[in-house]
Amino acid sequence: MSESPSILVVGAGPTGLTAAVELARRGLLARIVDRNEGPTPLSKAVGIAPHSLELLEPSGATGRLLAKGLRIPCGHIYFAGQELGVVRFSTLQHRFNFLLSLPQSETEGVLAEVLAGLGGTVERHTALTELREAGDRVEVVLQGPGGREEASYDMVYGADGAHSRVRDSLGLGFEGYTHDRTWSIADAEIADWPYEAGTAQLFLQRGGNVGFIIPIGPDRFRAVSNTEDALARIPGDYRVTRVLRSDSFRIPVRQAPRYQTARVFLGGDAAHVHSPVGARGMNLGIEDAAAFARRFAEDDLAGYTAERHPVGRRWIAASERALAAVQATHPAAVALRNLALWTLGHLPPLQRPLLARAAGLRS
Repeated sequence: MSESPSILVVGAGPTGLTAAVELARRGLLARIVDRNEGPTPLSKAVGIAPHSLELLEPSGATGRLLAKGLRIPCGHIYFAGQELGVVRFSTLQHRFNFLLSLPQSETEGVLAEVLAGLGGTVERHTALTELREAGDRVEVVLQGPGGREEASYDMVYGADGAHSRVRDSLGLGFEGYTHDRTWSIADAEIADWPYEAGTAQLFLQRGGNVGFIIPIGPDRFRAVSNTEDALARIPGDYRVTRVLRSDSFRIPVRQAPRYQTARVFLGGDAAHVHSPVGARGMNLGIEDAAAFARRFAEDDLAGYTAERHPVGRRWIAASERALAAVQATHPAAVALRNLALWTLGHLPPLQRPLLARAAGLRS
């Protein structure tokens, strides 16, 4: 493999790993570093969209992901104990007509394995501490197991999350806000599950509370809620046999004004963050990284921001509208939302264009 031009990828989440994999299969082995010791143990991301599966297919990652994940054909929506309707991913006119459920840690593991098969490896416990552009090079300082290292690269791809050191070093800013409400997340083993097996469930409750749950393995589920106890917002006669992990978070809504300088590029949460409603966060990052690698191969990196920034902006706006809808409390707003969901849930043809956008198949 060619070692020139040299590229440093900062961050080994799905975005950074996708960038490294997509560059490697095109003949360029980038260096990829991550400050953590391994894949993330818990994150909001579990759903891999059809377009992401398309993008990862040439590298061989998709087959491995499909072998590990659960194919979710639909999601049921409830309000105050009554089912409003069913959103059927299976109505998508696409060979990947489902949402693939797989914990982010396992997605990262698969991508790291694919990268290893292409000759690459993730350098763990290695943090970027300084970065500056100097003419036709990017000079960086890394802190790793061997101590302080100074190096320079032709390009740097920053996929180091919402608190991106790459972005901050460039002084690009991260405009937006953070919602006050605390959300919770939990992975649990559950027995005697009373709902349709292998499907997702969204529970809209009076007062604007929300509970969402999706299977992530045999008798394993991921629950998310806009309250402090995600599992408490999942109604039904079932038994939680073991809570595997839990956490809380607040939703940031931010976007970098541009995703690139002359030789440094941003993707994923380093470029944009928004509500998990819609399951697009990780998938947008995968799309960002694939676009970067493709444009690198086509010698067209100048258009990276113009391609990806509008997509991020649209999904931030869409996720905020969806978040407001699911948390609605005013009686008129609740009634209108429920009518819309009932109509959508009972007329599958109306679902297809919305699902195609959520799947990344339409802009």
